[in-house]
Amino acid sequence: MNYFVIDLEMCRVPSNYRGGNYKYAREIIQIGSVLLDETYRQTATLRQYICPDYGVMDYYISKLTGIRNRQIKKAPKLEEALLHMLDLLEDREYRVITWSESDHIQFQREIRSKGIENDRIDCFMEEDRWVDYQKVFGERYNFSHPVSLENALLLCDIEPEGRPHDGLNDAINTAKIIEKLELNPNYKMSCAEKELDKKPLRFTLGELLAGLNIQLAG
Repeated sequence: MNYFVIDLEMCRVPSNYRGGNYKYAREIIQIGSVLLDETYRQTATLRQYICPDYGVMDYYISKLTGIRNRQIKKAPKLEEALLHMLDLLEDREYRVITWSESDHIQFQREIRSKGIENDRIDCFMEEDRWVDYQKVFGERYNFSHPVSLENALLLCDIEPEGRPHDGLNDAINTAKIIEKLELNPNYKMSCAEKELDKKPLRFTLGELLAGLNIQLAG
C-alpha cells in the first residue's frame, strides 16, 4: 500500500460571485501532494497551481500563502490538474491522507459543482480511500479539540519544512508526522495538551478565511 498525502490552498469566492452551480465560499488554487511508499518513504512530490473559475486572489491570501495572481491566471483548471496529479500513482494501490477532512469535502464540492466526470477521479474520490490524519492524531493522543498541523509538528518535535500555508510544504510536513508516528507506534509527545494551550494559537487556512473581507491583489 502507498500513501498519497495532499494539502490544498484556497482563495475566497466573493458572495456576489456565488450562485447557480457554485455556492461555496472557497475555491482551490493550489494542490500539494507527496507520494509515500509502504515504508512511508517519500518517493515523489508535486506542487500545482489551479486557475479558479469563481474565486478572487485577495491581498491577504496572497501574503499568507505566497501565491500570486500570475501563478494561477494561466494555470490549468481543476480537472486537468487532478489528472496530472494522479499520473504519479500509476497502477499503485494507495490511500489518500489529509490533515483534517476539509480538503476531501472541498474536492467533493468542486468536482460536483463543476460537472467533472472522470473514472480515474471517481476512483480517487472513493470515501473509504481517504484518511483524516488530524482525527487519527487526536484519537491517538486523546485531544479534546482538533490540533493544527503546526502544533502537531511542535508536539512531535519535528522541524517544519518551508513556509506554512504552501500546499507542498504542508503536505511534506504532514508526511513527516505520518512517518514518525506510523514507524514509532509507542512515540510519546514532547509536551501535553495543557502545555500546548499555553503556546500561541495557530490556525488552518480554512479558519483564517472565515470572515475576512476581500481586498484584490494586483
